[in-house]
Formats: sequence, C-alpha cells, structure tokens
Amino acid sequence: MIGGIALSSISFFKNITIKDIDSKKESNSGKVSSIFSRLDFEKQKPSMETDRIDELRERLIPIMIKKSTLTAILLIFILFFFIMPAEMCAMYLVIVGMFYVFLIYYPKIKEQKNYSDLNQELPYALRHMGIELKSGKGLHDTLLTIRNSGYGSFSKEINRVLEEVKYGKSTEDSLLEMSERIKSEGLTRAIQQIVGTLRVGGNLAYSLDIIAKDISFEMQIKLKEYSQKLNSFILIYTFIAILAPVISLIMLMAGSTVMGDVISSNMLMLIYSVFFPMIVMFMGVFIKRLEPKV
Repeated sequence: MIGGIALSSISFFKNITIKDIDSKKESNSGKVSSIFSRLDFEKQKPSMETDRIDELRERLIPIMIKKSTLTAILLIFILFFFIMPAEMCAMYLVIVGMFYVFLIYYPKIKEQKNYSDLNQELPYALRHMGIELKSGKGLHDTLLTIRNSGYGSFSKEINRVLEEVKYGKSTEDSLLEMSERIKSEGLTRAIQQIVGTLRVGGNLAYSLDIIAKDISFEMQIKLKEYSQKLNSFILIYTFIAILAPVISLIMLMAGSTVMGDVISSNMLMLIYSVFFPMIVMFMGVFIKRLEPKV
C-alpha cells in the first residue's frame, strides 16, 4: 500500500505543469525542485511530433464516435452517391475507413515502434548481466549497470523497474510486470529465470548466459528463414509496385486506340491513386510483420 501511494505521488509531481508550479509560493518551489532532483527518471522526452499525434488522437476519438459524426459521414456518402461517380464514393469510403483504422490501431503501432530495438539489444544485455554477476555484483547493482549502458528500450524498462523498487514495490513484481508489458519470449524466459533464482537460489549468471546464447541462435535461424521469404516477396513486390502499373497503362492505351475508352478517367484515377498504393502499402506492412522477433 505504501509503495502504491508513493508511485501515485511520483506520477502527480511528474505531471505538474510549469503554470501550476509558478502559482505556488516561492517557499514551496524549492521543495518541488528538490523532489524532481531526487527522482531519477531518465530525462528523455518523446518527440514533439509524437506528442502532437497523441494529443490530436485524444481529441478526435470522442468526436469521431459520436452519433452525430457518424450520421454526418453517412449523409455525406449518400450525397456523394447521387451527385458523384461511383469511383469517388469508393474513394471516400476508403479514406474514412483508413482514418478510423489509424485512430484505433495507433497505440499498438506506437508500442511496437518503442520496442523495435529490443530484439537486437536483448542478447547483449543478458550477456552483460551475466558478466556483472560473475564479477561478484548483486542483482540490483547489475540492473543499475544495465540501466546506464545504453541498451535502448531495455535500459528504459530497467530504469522503470528500479524506480518502482525504490518506492516500495518488490523486485519480482516489477520484473513480472515488465515481462507482461513487453511481448518477447526471450525476455520472458530471462525474467522467469531471474525471479526463480530470487525465490529458490541458483547460478543466475550461468543461466542468463545460456539464455543469451539460445536467443542469438534462434535469431540467426529466424533471420535465415526471413531472408529466404524476403527473396520471394521482393519479386512479387517489384511486379506489383513497378511492372503492374506500367503494363496496365500500356494495355489501356492500346485498347483505347482500338475500342475507345475502356474505362472512365475517374476509374483510372482511382486505380492509380488508391488501389495500387494500397496494395504496395499492404505488402510493405506484411513484409515488416514478417521480421523475426525474439
């Protein structure tokens, strides 16, 4: 309970704005600054672009799910259906659908981006932990070293664990919560080994070294399989992104010289401005999802 109160206090002081601090008395400003100096959170602010996207999303979601907004979107579609070609109506539906998909799935995309470097850094971090433990350091000192060693998102998560432990939470609970936040089989295995060692004892340095070797070996196999799949997808991607639009345009030009307009200009604009870009984007996302993860 004490740890939870302390963590809530930390969150409160971190979210205090400059305006709120200025409104305090001058005698209290020194206390607030001393509290900030004690907090050892990593001084790294998210990019301004990410902040703007998050703020815009938070403002738009309540508006876009209102019945009035959905009714307006439907009425606009009906209006387009009667006064605009069918191609423009389809383009309108695609744009609106993509906008809603972005609003819904942006947090997941952001989370995957935040932990994108974990797969590469985890084996080296685990080896580093094993070396530190073999040298005689305790687990807490080892985590402090990893936090300051620049292992990207893994170091940030270790920093969060240390801060939670500092303010009352047990090391086991903090590590287990970290494994739940980060969906990584290798990290889960390492944390389970650390927690098991804390509970029953054992040679943690040797276990972490073995896990790091296993992760590196699995990563090599997955990379080999990924490269084989990628060779096939590169051919398909090249055909759809480069050859298919050119061949289609040549065939349409040849057909129009003999039979007149094969398809309308609006349909042609829809195909080249929406259909082909969507296929290319879909294949890019699909290839990205095929990347191996530990």
